Amino acid sequence: MELRARQPLEKIRIKDLCTLAKVNKSTFYAHYEDIYELSSRLENKLIHVILDSVPNVGLTAAHTEQLTRELFHAFVQNQEAVNILFSGARQGIFANCIEKGLRDRLAAKDPTFAADPDRGILLSFCVQGCFYAFANNSGQMDVEHLVNLLAVIAKAAQSLNR
Repeated sequence: MELRARQPLEKIRIKDLCTLAKVNKSTFYAHYEDIYELSSRLENKLIHVILDSVPNVGLTAAHTEQLTRELFHAFVQNQEAVNILFSGARQGIFANCIEKGLRDRLAAKDPTFAADPDRGILLSFCVQGCFYAFANNSGQMDVEHLVNLLAVIAKAAQSLNR
């Protein structure tokens, strides 16, 4: 993470990583095929940490607001890692992975979810809107104010879904 914070993944050399981590290259290669596999595992771990921060996934009127609040707080709690691993063009990949993870969880809890395009669109709106607000406004506005605003928007969007 320290090296990723300083330079793009493509410029990180295994030798530099091993020196910083104080391990042999053979130890690194015993666990990872290359730097890209290590990066992918770090990204997947972060996505799971964020998904696990939103345990009561649902898209009822009460849950939409709660989902938005919990999701935004999870983004804020993991802001440094999100910014390091998913900067620039990779932001969209991150938001899409979070959305897919939530979509899978919702479908597992409620098999009718996958066949309901309205709830799918509402989920996309909540996740993508929440992440966009986080990525572009979290440093410019009080976090609680921003979370409250997002919750109001999510609740309003949910009421349109009826």
